[in-house]
Amino acid sequence: MMKSRVPFFSVITSTHLRAPLLRRALQSLRAQTFQDFEIIVAADAMDAETGAVVAELLGENDTFIKHNAGPGPATSRNAAMQAARGDWVVFLDDDDMYRPHHLQNMHAHASKTGEHVLFSDYEVVTEDRSKPELGQLGQMPLSLAAIPPATVHVKNFIPNNVLVYRRNVLEGVTVDPHLRSLEDWDFILGVCAKAMPVYVPGGGAVVCKDYVNAGNRRGTQESSNDNTVIADFLHVYRRWPAPSLELKQARQALLKTNGLDLPVNWF
Repeated sequence: MMKSRVPFFSVITSTHLRAPLLRRALQSLRAQTFQDFEIIVAADAMDAETGAVVAELLGENDTFIKHNAGPGPATSRNAAMQAARGDWVVFLDDDDMYRPHHLQNMHAHASKTGEHVLFSDYEVVTEDRSKPELGQLGQMPLSLAAIPPATVHVKNFIPNNVLVYRRNVLEGVTVDPHLRSLEDWDFILGVCAKAMPVYVPGGGAVVCKDYVNAGNRRGTQESSNDNTVIADFLHVYRRWPAPSLELKQARQALLKTNGLDLPVNWF
């Protein structure tokens, strides 16, 4: 069936055998006050529960992709980016969600700007996913208004689901499937080589975290230990050199606090 006209947003959702979380993420999209978007769900594994959620909550203009490249969000996101048709691209992983006004707010800014990457404020919800209704434990709003965007060259402070990208700025940029951590940050820096993110107020993105049940979130596996993270920091820093001496010095200082003293020209 031929799909309708190009949507304003393509919302990319990677998922891995977490049907209750996927249901919440997709329901948060169906509740948006702005509905000019397509959803692309990309799965690295499949079960009956995931299939049921997809059948219920995806429409005829949405896309479901199942690949066999192994677990992890990188290949899922890359495959979904190839299928995206929207003017702007948004990443919403299965364990996060949006408040109903989020896409409306981002559309209001994106539709009148010449910028290519936007980000906004968000909130963190802590939860116990072993409990009914995902057992919310607390929530905290976080504003990014006062943080200079160039800080992203030192460490990542922008969650993946907070950013919106003009689709053409993503051409040639992929998520690195070889990184064992920090792949979101590496991807953002790849985009920053083309266009820096610009802050806009009033977002409704929600980052959900389960600190109670070990291994519940991807990215907290045993493989993502401190040594792995430091190694990936070094990889990311070398791959994307800092654009100023001030940022090189900030990188140097950050690694020095973790016991690694490298000359500033390394960064």
